[in-house]
Amino acid sequence: MTRFLLFILSYCTIVITLANLLLYLNYSALGYDYRQILFFILQSADFTLLVVASVLIVITVYAPSPSQPPSF
Repeated sequence: MTRFLLFILSYCTIVITLANLLLYLNYSALGYDYRQILFFILQSADFTLLVVASVLIVITVYAPSPSQPPSF
């Protein structure tokens, strides 16, 4: 149950942070260069949260689960 909740939490975090980071691309309409926008995105806290959530989702999917005895 805990793995499922961690998966859902990290998936929702990835979706929210990606949507927020995509909104930063609107700065190009204000005259900023894409290189400046990319550096801003890479230095933001949202990008760090995206990386942490991505690592967490990979761990929850690929880490072996503990074996449980069958219930009778």
